[in-house]
Amino acid sequence: MANFLNYLEKNQKSFIEDSLNIVDSLILAYLSYLHFPNTKTKLKDLSVFKSAKTKKNKEFIKRVIASKRYKDIELCFYVEDTNDLIEKQFSAITFLLPDNTMYISFRGTDSTLTGWKEDFNMAFMLPVPAQKEALNYVEKITKLIPRKFYIGGHSKGGNLAVYAGCNLNKELSKRVIKIYSHDGPGFLKEFLTTSNYQSIKEKIEKVVPSSSIIGMLLYTNEHYKIIKSSEKGILEHDPFSWLVKDNNFIILKDLSDGTVYTNKVINDFISSLSKKEREIFIDSLFTVLKSTNLTTLDEISKNFIIKLPNILIAIYKLDDVNKKYILKTIKALIKSCLTNLSLLIPEG
Repeated sequence: MANFLNYLEKNQKSFIEDSLNIVDSLILAYLSYLHFPNTKTKLKDLSVFKSAKTKKNKEFIKRVIASKRYKDIELCFYVEDTNDLIEKQFSAITFLLPDNTMYISFRGTDSTLTGWKEDFNMAFMLPVPAQKEALNYVEKITKLIPRKFYIGGHSKGGNLAVYAGCNLNKELSKRVIKIYSHDGPGFLKEFLTTSNYQSIKEKIEKVVPSSSIIGMLLYTNEHYKIIKSSEKGILEHDPFSWLVKDNNFIILKDLSDGTVYTNKVINDFISSLSKKEREIFIDSLFTVLKSTNLTTLDEISKNFIIKLPNILIAIYKLDDVNKKYILKTIKALIKSCLTNLSLLIPEG
C-alpha cells in the first residue's frame, strides 16, 4: 500500500510542471517536525543524520533530498520556541517553491507537557500563544517575500495554519492560494462565526483519517475529506499510514462508527462544561502530571508505575475546589458516554 514515501519516488516532475497538491502539502507539513539550520538551505544539502533521529524519519528525509521534485526547494526562516512560562510550543519553516510560490509550514504538537497543555488550553482559550505566533510569523514572512503562498500543518500545525490564514488582512488574504489542515483540531464554536473565518473558509482544505480523534476535536465548519489509513484508531493520526493513489489520498465516504461515537462523546462532554470549568480541570490535570518531574508524555508513559505514588499524592494535595471540578468533569464524561451509546448500535 502506497504512502507519501512511495509518492516521493514516483512523482519526479518539477513544481513548474505539476503544481503543489495535497500530498505535497502533507510532505511539507511533516518536514516541519524535523530540525533545520537557521540559514537559507536547499533540501538536497541537508544531512540526513542531523535532520532526523528516528529510522522512519531518516528514510523520509533520504527520499526528500533524492527527489528531483523536492531537492532544489529552498527552506528559510526556521523558528522553534517552547516557553513553559506562557505554555507555548511553536515551530515553523518556510519553503520557497520553484514555481515562485511558497509554503509556510507549522509544526504539530511535540511530546512535551508544555505542547500538550497548550493543545488542551484550546478548549477554553482563543487564541493560545502558538496561534498568535503563527499569525505573526505569516505576516512577517509575507512582508519579506512578496509571493503567493500556501499555509499548512499536521495536527496542531493544521489548526495554526487555519487560525493564521483566517486573521490576515484583506491584501494578504488575496495572496493565499490554499490553507491545509492535515488532521488538525477544530476551534471554539464562536470562532467559526467570525467574518474573518467565513471570508476565507473556501480556501481551507482539511483531511482526516476515518478513525480521526485529533482532527475532530472541538468544532469544524469547513468541508473535510475522509481518507484511508493502514492503521487503526489513534494510530491513524500518523501521516506515514495515510494511503496515496497518484497525487491524492484514497478518499472514503464516512468516518468509522466508533469514531462518530468517540467524537460525539468528547465534544458533548466539552460543551457540557463552562470555559472556567474546563480551565480548572485542565490546570489540575497538568498539575498532577507535572508532579512526576518528567517533561514529556513519552517519559510519563514509560515510567507511569514508578511515578504513580507522586501522581496519587498530587491528586490528594489538590484543594477542594479543584477536586470538586475534577469529580464533576468525570461525571460529565460518563454521562456523555451513556447518552451517546445509541450511536454504536447498528440500525436494524
